[in-house]
Amino acid sequence: MANNDEAPPQEVFFRMSGTGTAIWEIKRPQKVVLDLVQRNVFHGELLDVGCGIADNAIYIAQHTNDVHITAIDMVEKAIEVARQKAEENQV
Repeated sequence: MANNDEAPPQEVFFRMSGTGTAIWEIKRPQKVVLDLVQRNVFHGELLDVGCGIADNAIYIAQHTNDVHITAIDMVEKAIEVARQKAEENQV
């Protein structure tokens, strides 16, 4: 992320999160999550702290049977996007 912004990093983070332009919003689950789902390691209650736009949580919910996921984030816009995506994916 080339940032010529003079704002503090945390301000830039909160402004960019949930917009789809942040480099950490890759619009797919992370490889480690894919590997863990394939190894069938998720069971029971799962807390996704800092879920962002929820790509990992949604993938886990779609590909596991006995997991209840609570996904949280400090960025309101990211949570709005996550809720919309979860609804669209019926999870």
